[in-house]
Order: sequence, then structure tokens, then C-alpha cells
Amino acid sequence: MLRLATEKRELAVVDDQIGSPTWTVDLALAIKALVEKDCRGIYHAANAGFCSWNEFASAIFAESGLDITVNPMSTKDLGRPAPRPLYSTLDCGKLTRDTGFQPQPWREALKHYLKLRRL
Repeated sequence: MLRLATEKRELAVVDDQIGSPTWTVDLALAIKALVEKDCRGIYHAANAGFCSWNEFASAIFAESGLDITVNPMSTKDLGRPAPRPLYSTLDCGKLTRDTGFQPQPWREALKHYLKLRRL
């Protein structure tokens, strides 16, 4: 999205796909917590909360101070050959219950990422 912001002033991003954006640093911390607690099995690890790709793109630009117009579009209008799930959020309750690790909200993770990126 940040690269696209250098090329365009207006973008169309799907608004009907909902997910849990996840910063790799937080994912690594979740994995570390699982290893330290010797957890086995399947766990979901994602930043807390959820949003559409359109909301995520808008947040990236807002937090970066960029004036980019983000227009909504449907997955159908995007026309990708592979189907995409419209709702793919993750419940990290088991991760928190078994390790005590509480993923931060995705918007806070985005702010931290952008701050580190500017260094």
C-alpha cells in the first residue's frame, strides 16, 4: 500500500473481505510464548480485532499521514481467479488462555510498525 501511495492518489480496495491483520513481530512473540509454555497442537495467532482490506488500507494511509482516496470495491469486481474467503478472522482465545500472551490490537501494531519503518 505504501508503494502504491507513491504511484497513485486514488485506489480501489475490496471492502467485503474481513480479516485479522497481523504484524510479524507480534506473530513471533506469540510463537515464542507457545514454545516457552511447551504448547502443542493448533493455535491461532493474529493481532486483536478485525477489519476489511479497505479499512486496513485506509488506516495505513491515515497513520502515515498520506492523503490517498481509498474507494470500496467488491471481491467479485476484483476478478481474481482463486476464490478468497469473505470472513477470515481468527480467535486467539486458546493462545491467550494457554500462554497468557494477549495480542495487541491490529491498529496499534500498525502504528508500531510504521514508527519503526520511519527510523
